[in-house]
Amino acid sequence: MTRIDMATDLDCSVEQAWKLLTDPAQKNTWSPVLTTVEDPGGDDRMDRPGAMREVNLGTPVWNTVHEVVTVADEPHRFDYVVYKSPAVLRNYHCRIDIDPKDDGCAVRYTVDVDFVSKFGALAEPGVRRGLERSLAGLSAQSKLLPATSDRGRPASRRRPRRSTAMLLRPEAGRQLEHQRHLAAELAAEGDPKYWFARMVELTTEELLRLVDAEVFAEPEWVLRLLAAIHRRHVSVLHSYRTDGPVPPRWRAAWGACDEIGDGRRFRHMAGGVVSAAQAHMNEDMHRALAEVYDVHYRDTRHYKEFRPDYLRMAPMYGAALDRLIADMPAPLMPRLFRLSRIVAPELRDSLLRRCYYDVERDRMLAFERGYHLTRDGVGRR
Repeated sequence: MTRIDMATDLDCSVEQAWKLLTDPAQKNTWSPVLTTVEDPGGDDRMDRPGAMREVNLGTPVWNTVHEVVTVADEPHRFDYVVYKSPAVLRNYHCRIDIDPKDDGCAVRYTVDVDFVSKFGALAEPGVRRGLERSLAGLSAQSKLLPATSDRGRPASRRRPRRSTAMLLRPEAGRQLEHQRHLAAELAAEGDPKYWFARMVELTTEELLRLVDAEVFAEPEWVLRLLAAIHRRHVSVLHSYRTDGPVPPRWRAAWGACDEIGDGRRFRHMAGGVVSAAQAHMNEDMHRALAEVYDVHYRDTRHYKEFRPDYLRMAPMYGAALDRLIADMPAPLMPRLFRLSRIVAPELRDSLLRRCYYDVERDRMLAFERGYHLTRDGVGRR
């Protein structure tokens, strides 16, 4: 990870600087890259957590990245991360601080960036040059703004909320133990549904690793979402195994898991896991998201404020898949997976998305469907 720290002085107030930096239309008046709106964030604004932007870098290849706002402490701090990018970019986090001065304000960019090792030495100088051009353009644009009388206005800062994550964490541990028991039971019975149950177990383990590492800004929301997903997983699996009512998508997915192959066992195992993962994303995830929001946050928060943490959950799927692959007997391992171990994880994940399942695409769609459920007032169903 490389840190780049740059600053400049502006001939405008902090409030004017905030708008220059956070409004895509104003940003495009000074930035060398083109920023367009993907989706507003909290309060349906682009300068709130959860806002999504697409940035065209103007380069011949790998020219588009997608950003999400993670911190918006108006008018003094604005953070965003790149959540979708070419595989050569591992991480990109930008923190922008705006501090008032007697004759304007000062803006500081702190960028943490990480590339796949072989590309870092080539790409990082370009990132530095891009930031230098951006700050020069920002400074020049600030000189064109009219004088304002609101310089130095105190910031309106949100009061920190007391987290209940520590109270919810023990229950999450019990949910994980339940998932382990289910997976072990299916394995003992030789039930091919074991593979998806094991994937669920591993995903929960990886999610709790992220929680314990304090990766999330809203860990209590993450744990409540985990609980809602766990209830749905246990319920639908129990209903299927006891011939109870099961949604059509899940019935088809469990049926795919139960198929007996003709010697090409990996194809059937992978098909079952992918079918179940698709059912989970298309049947359960949006309902779980809406349920958690409706029950716990509707009166105090905007649904899209939780999008940054939803995106921060993404690494758990790749980590869980790696561990599931490691569980496979060697004869089941296809050549694609053996080869994937010798390339960078980002390139491997891109390959697996193309060949098997693009879970991130369906995750993003699920978040949007959850939002529409909450707007329609049916999130608890």
